[in-house]
Amino acid sequence: MVERKASDLFVSVSRPPALRVDGQLVEFDQPPVERAEMEAFLALALTPAARSRFEQDGDLDLGYSCEEVDTARFRLNLHRQRGQIGLVARCLPSGQLLLAELGLPDLLQELALAPRGLVLVTGGTGSGKSTTLSALVHQINLKRAAHIVTVEDPIEFLHTDIKSRLIQREVGQDTRSFSSALRHVVRESPDVIVIGEMRDAETVQVAVSAAMTGHLVLSTLHTIDASQSLLRLLGLFPDALRSQVCGDLSMALLGIVSQRLLPRRDGQGRVVALELLRFTPGASQLLREGRVDELADYMRTTRDPGVIPFNQSLVELVRRQVVDLDTALAYASNPEELKLAALGMRTGVDGFRPDGDRETTNRSDMQSLLEMAVEQGASDVHLSVGRPPLFRLAGKLERLGQQPLSTSDVRWLLFSILSGRQRSQFELEKELDFSLSLESGMRFRVNAYYQRGNIAVALRSIPVVIPAPAELGLPDALVKLLEKPHGLILVVGPTGSGKTTTVASLVQDINQSRPCHVLTIEDPIEYAYQSDCATIDQREVYADTRSFAIALKYVLRQDPDVIVVGEMRDLETISSVLTAAETGHLVFATLHTNDSCTTIDRVVDVFPAHQQAQIRMQLAACLLGIVSQRLLPRKDEPGRIAAFELLLASNAVRALIREGKTHQIPNVLSTSTSVGMCNLDRSLLDLVKRGKVEREEALRFMLQPNLLPPE
Repeated sequence: MVERKASDLFVSVSRPPALRVDGQLVEFDQPPVERAEMEAFLALALTPAARSRFEQDGDLDLGYSCEEVDTARFRLNLHRQRGQIGLVARCLPSGQLLLAELGLPDLLQELALAPRGLVLVTGGTGSGKSTTLSALVHQINLKRAAHIVTVEDPIEFLHTDIKSRLIQREVGQDTRSFSSALRHVVRESPDVIVIGEMRDAETVQVAVSAAMTGHLVLSTLHTIDASQSLLRLLGLFPDALRSQVCGDLSMALLGIVSQRLLPRRDGQGRVVALELLRFTPGASQLLREGRVDELADYMRTTRDPGVIPFNQSLVELVRRQVVDLDTALAYASNPEELKLAALGMRTGVDGFRPDGDRETTNRSDMQSLLEMAVEQGASDVHLSVGRPPLFRLAGKLERLGQQPLSTSDVRWLLFSILSGRQRSQFELEKELDFSLSLESGMRFRVNAYYQRGNIAVALRSIPVVIPAPAELGLPDALVKLLEKPHGLILVVGPTGSGKTTTVASLVQDINQSRPCHVLTIEDPIEYAYQSDCATIDQREVYADTRSFAIALKYVLRQDPDVIVVGEMRDLETISSVLTAAETGHLVFATLHTNDSCTTIDRVVDVFPAHQQAQIRMQLAACLLGIVSQRLLPRKDEPGRIAAFELLLASNAVRALIREGKTHQIPNVLSTSTSVGMCNLDRSLLDLVKRGKVEREEALRFMLQPNLLPPE
């Protein structure tokens, strides 16, 4: 068997023996085995207690060392079939196995050297699980001075102490059962616990408990992939306990390695193809919430280097010509997708992803990059794969150097500033908003997203000092609205038009002049206020509350005088804002719309048709004003300046809102300048006349260009 490099030997009384060589069953040129020969071997290999168990159960697993074959050890399975004794022997190599020699990725070394947690190695029978498990143990033995206790049925690989102290216990000879050994294993003060196989709920409970209390636990499972492994574990428990088990597993699991052995193309043995799922925050959240069926999609779409889908391993083996395509397709869980990938085609956004990634030398860190942006006066920073970082200077995007960012560059820059919760949210939802503060006190609003399957990041600088209304050029009529005790003020405009800064300036004016309670709900918090005359509480969505709608549901119980809502995103939020403005509060909110008319229509149209008349009545009653704005590059100095449209809720405007005649509002804007109203065209004309902006810049935003006098 050893000479022929066979993995298994099949022996049955009255039948010739057979060998498994490179996965194929081969007849052994020997006469049928006599019963006396089998009995003689059993007398040599079995203790009286083991023989008694075999006679009672009809099945027995054990380890056996053959003195005639130096250093060889075998795993034996004894069984009865048709009243005759049968034996399957698997030849086990030395336990001193290196991960690299087995073709296993370096990521497994990180799992092996983790101080605590649970690592599962899964696969079908004969997939090399025990070999991989032994290589992980050997890696620990080479690197750590640890106490390792193994519980196996039977012992398959023999390990000798190198840096670690190893105790190997065999079920049936050294202990009665897995569960019996595991009940006492923690008292043996191990650093690492190796469990030959997860067989029942009790074993799983002990393993998870040990992993959560400071031990590294390694074990195997007879399942073909990560999702099936988790479903198998959860299936061991009654429905009432599964939610708790999901939570415990999400905290304990470090990774699941699922593997299969494929015949090599050159006929020289077999090669391992594996699926690796490291439990990133996103994967842990899916497990914690019981969304195990979504893990397969998560593994296909994430770009985390700790996640390797099985098809990705197969494609790599085909491209390296280690296995042929037909063999890979036979083992693939999704043959159609594998065939496309092997032929150089990918579906969806995968087609935009680079085949490989490179490490960039002299890689910048996020803090240095943002400090550079502050020094140059950039309002925005954009990071995307395949191009250098971009700074927005005076409204125009400019490249920082010529070296494009790689996938790993952008991932590294983003993940260096994310918390575990934020990373989990980003991996699952593909979008993330949050704020970031530097040691210098500078703050940035960060939006992370995916484009063409790759990570991209947009960061906006938030000035530390909140500008006064006069510095921003806010209309006097708008500032006078701050004296109102209740009502709704909407600040609208496209992205990057300065809405947040305008709201902050108005709130800061209240902070310096009114003894009141201001409560803000933001996603994320951008400007940080210091309570002055007013008391200001700032709540951030996801950090301090689950959503705008939930925060607004309870806001009235928090006794605010002024409420600031970062953005009106949905029907529930808009409804709550209108209610708050109606019930004696001054409310500020922003909306991504272009002008006053579209803002009113947008608010009303969010609601079902049967509610829209009522919403018009509510809006007409509580609205104080709508300010719409644009930012233009300055002509007289570096930077940008705002142009405003201001609609005040006069009696005429309220009547038009109630009657649904918003198309007539532009006429009111044009004829009500005496009370402080102003349309955007007149604001732009004023900026041109004062020499603040170029004529060409103003023309880009004007609805009536003929208002500008000829040059």
